Amino acid sequence: MEGQRILDKLKLQGYNFTLIAKVVGVSTNLVSQVAHRKRHNYQVAVAIATALGKPASSVFPDIPMYHGPYMTERDREIALARKLDNIGAIRRSA
Repeated sequence: MEGQRILDKLKLQGYNFTLIAKVVGVSTNLVSQVAHRKRHNYQVAVAIATALGKPASSVFPDIPMYHGPYMTERDREIALARKLDNIGAIRRSA
């Protein structure tokens, strides 16, 4: 869904970029930039999609990072440690 269409659909639901920005705690400009694919922000994308009553993957089908669960920095560290442990286990057993 392109940026202007997102804004039009939001207005039909009684929402706008300013309201989403206020709820998420970011600037209206960031919400607009995410909607128009000029910047990426998972929380903003999910907020837009939620306001539209759709999953982020259907509002932003061209942005894979919005399709799966959000990983925090700590989540990424844990995932990487697990991968490294698995690699070490494979090497030790070979």
